Amino acid sequence: MQILSVQLENLRSYRKAAVQFVPGVNAIVGANGAGKSTVLSAIGLALFNTRPPGISGNDLVREGASNATVAVEFESALDGRRYQVERRVGNGQRYRAYDPEMGMSILAEGVADVEGW
Repeated sequence: MQILSVQLENLRSYRKAAVQFVPGVNAIVGANGAGKSTVLSAIGLALFNTRPPGISGNDLVREGASNATVAVEFESALDGRRYQVERRVGNGQRYRAYDPEMGMSILAEGVADVEGW
């Protein structure tokens, strides 16, 4: 799997951000408290349903917002196609896998279905 991009909205210190990755090794750099770990945690939340220890879904939502959204786009090593997994925490929770090549059709929805997919 090659992660292509991560989009964050109202996640911890990020109001709205997009991180683009290039093929190969990527480095996430910045000052302490800049949000490097948040980007990595967002990838884990979306792709693997993991959270940092002691952190609930509501703890990830930016102060003043009602929910936070992470969208990770990646290229599958199995079939070479692009897919997107979206995870929303807080109010209006959502966990979906999409196929952008098929007009963002939903491939899986809900924790069990997305994890199984």
